[in-house]
Amino acid sequence: MGEGTEDPAGNGDAVIDDPMLTTPLARMMALAMGTDVRVFEVPVAHSAGLAGLVGVGSGPDGEPQCKIGLTDDLDDGLRADVLAFGLAVLVGTPEILDESPDGVLGISRERLPQAGNGPGNLAWHMLQTCGRESPSATFQLMIIQPDL
Repeated sequence: MGEGTEDPAGNGDAVIDDPMLTTPLARMMALAMGTDVRVFEVPVAHSAGLAGLVGVGSGPDGEPQCKIGLTDDLDDGLRADVLAFGLAVLVGTPEILDESPDGVLGISRERLPQAGNGPGNLAWHMLQTCGRESPSATFQLMIIQPDL
């Protein structure tokens, strides 16, 4: 990957600038991969109206691994926003995953008003750094009820 994260003026305007990463989604995917977060597709038929999932599961070696699932019918903009929100949850408020019995929470499809703090705010800033202007990167987290 190219460097490009430098901020020579020191004014906080650093961006991820790699010619191979041409879209905000590609940049967010690279961030996930670089932090060892597994991103996978969730078929819309199995999404129960969600945009995605965020949680901790087992990696190939049996060790815990952070995972984010994205519903396969999202456009690139919403996909980037949901991915950023999932990453922000994992980094900023991982303890919230304890609210779910299996350590996985659903991410709603509906945007909430932009948060002034918390994972939605962090996600919005990550997206800005990746070149995406989003009206909000805040979504509701939901406990997924098992089918009985």
